Amino acid sequence: MLVDLHCHSDRSDGTDSVRSLVTKACEKGIKILSITDHDTVTAQSDARIIAESKGMTYVNGVEISCDYNETLDILGYGYDLNLDYLERTLSRLRDMRDDRNDQIMRKLREIGISLEERELEENFPGESLGRPHIASLLTKKGYVSSIEEAFRLYIGKGAAAYVEKKKLEIGQSIELIISGGGIPVLAHPMSLKLDLDELKEMICKLKTLGLEGIEAFYKEYDRDLKMQLFAVAREMDLIPTGGSDYHGEHKAHLDLGIELSDELALNFLERLNRRRRPSK
Repeated sequence: MLVDLHCHSDRSDGTDSVRSLVTKACEKGIKILSITDHDTVTAQSDARIIAESKGMTYVNGVEISCDYNETLDILGYGYDLNLDYLERTLSRLRDMRDDRNDQIMRKLREIGISLEERELEENFPGESLGRPHIASLLTKKGYVSSIEEAFRLYIGKGAAAYVEKKKLEIGQSIELIISGGGIPVLAHPMSLKLDLDELKEMICKLKTLGLEGIEAFYKEYDRDLKMQLFAVAREMDLIPTGGSDYHGEHKAHLDLGIELSDELALNFLERLNRRRRPSK
């Protein structure tokens, strides 16, 4: 079954509108979709309406950045959108990201690059702004030739205008998802740059905090690695999920969709249905 449980719209750092993303997913034959924007759930209601009108199964999603290192993110699935404190907490994270954007822009101006906050808002109206948008603006104004060059020269870790991101503690992120009736899943586990034994040790610790799944079928992993991670999930009684991490033009090499067996996909939906609260 073709699914995608990890993709991003322009409500965070993707380039596709919610409607465009869902339409592309439908055209590719994706049966189960979850938009997992960073630290925001603003796409969910629209995405569900559009997806269900096209006969797709839609799962509420989010990706929360955690204060461990640059690459530990927790995916949350199936949470109740009507719980205000979920959006309040995520709103605080977005406020911190806005402050980070301001600091990055100030640093860029200090080294002679003229970017203003209003330019970001004018070029990307209504979006949850972050470094990819700053990189796009640097490219548009001719300071760099590509988004990758913008990160390498100016806003990536160790570069002249880099500013550390403020994040939730891992346990806070997991608890936030669970308390909203959702299922917390470790995103792209190999991005932690641990060997398999170290990763299993880390996952054991996360499981004590409430982790319920790992993204074993991440699109950029080869078949052998996917099967190794699937074995880890089974050994540790965790839900194996899969997704592309699609961002549109910001990660142009990644396309929507990943194959999951019907059994795994339906088991995932069954776990969600057992957890689900009455309202969507």
